[in-house]
Amino acid sequence: MRQRSALRKFLKTGAKHLHLAWHDSLQNRLFARADQRFLVVRHPGKTPFFYDIVLHWLEQNFPKVRALFELHTIPFRIRPNSRYLLQIPWLQDPVQNWSQAAYRQANELAAQCDMLGIPVINRVDRLTSAAKSTGARLIGSVGIRTPKTALIHDVLEFRETHGGLELPLLVRENWGHGGLVCRANTRAEFQQLPLEQFTRPVAIELIEVQSQHDGLYRKYRYIAAGDWGIPQSMHVSKGWKVKGTESIETAALRDEEITYTNLADPNHELLQTARKALGLDFVAFDYSYDREGRMVVWEANPYPYIHFPSNRRSYRQPAIIRTLAGMINLYLRRAALAVPREINDLLETLPSASLPARIAA
Repeated sequence: MRQRSALRKFLKTGAKHLHLAWHDSLQNRLFARADQRFLVVRHPGKTPFFYDIVLHWLEQNFPKVRALFELHTIPFRIRPNSRYLLQIPWLQDPVQNWSQAAYRQANELAAQCDMLGIPVINRVDRLTSAAKSTGARLIGSVGIRTPKTALIHDVLEFRETHGGLELPLLVRENWGHGGLVCRANTRAEFQQLPLEQFTRPVAIELIEVQSQHDGLYRKYRYIAAGDWGIPQSMHVSKGWKVKGTESIETAALRDEEITYTNLADPNHELLQTARKALGLDFVAFDYSYDREGRMVVWEANPYPYIHFPSNRRSYRQPAIIRTLAGMINLYLRRAALAVPREINDLLETLPSASLPARIAA
């Protein structure tokens, strides 16, 4: 029975690889026509089309830049006399959380790129720097307030000690993003936390960020694309859990968000320092402000969700376009290629405080 199950799993995995390889081959024949290219690798078992928004946007607006992107599945080995100028792993972080084999293969490819002098964007061996516990420590090391964290290795011990944290506290997965988030306000709630539902649980200090002005909770998202900084969104909620599905919308809050996304992020320099501390090239930071007005960074996400909102949230589209322009600007600069003036123009709609110093001067 186990052998049949293993065989079915093997055949299913093989079919996914073949389907994605066929899809990528077709895409490459249609679009990858540049003499020198970016090598983009994906995996069929984990959101392979997550960043297709980037490719579609380039197809419609910058076809000559789209011609640089050559898609492949991992494992992949670069042939001699490669025409690749850059390697971009579009692989959900952290890779070893969902496939040790994919993690090994991506590292082997990165090592080959190192030998050939090909830069790599967001190397997979650095993605765990965005784990809740590690990220809080690294971001906190540059003077930014982050929640205290405690990895839960021994459930019984944690039930007794709270990991050294005070109530209320949160419990989340240390690796990855989204997923189950549990809150305990009281000792009774703490004892009922479903710790068995987590793979790598971490306890997180719950810092009070409720606005004393209107009683609402705000979470800001800042995208760091190399030295560029793009204020992407602001979510507002009546409750402590601030996410898109929980957001409230009013005309005043919409105008407040538009103001945030159309101006330089006031924390640009600090967040760029945090990006460098994480060792990442492209990363989103989610943050709020505490009762003293100090920025609190909740987490860093090297693989943030990017989409074009519609209908009542279509006012966010300019910020999404700037995010895509920032990503492409990063790729082109890292590959030592010229950035089309139109892409720079999209980014330079922001005030100079969000631009790299060499550009803003």
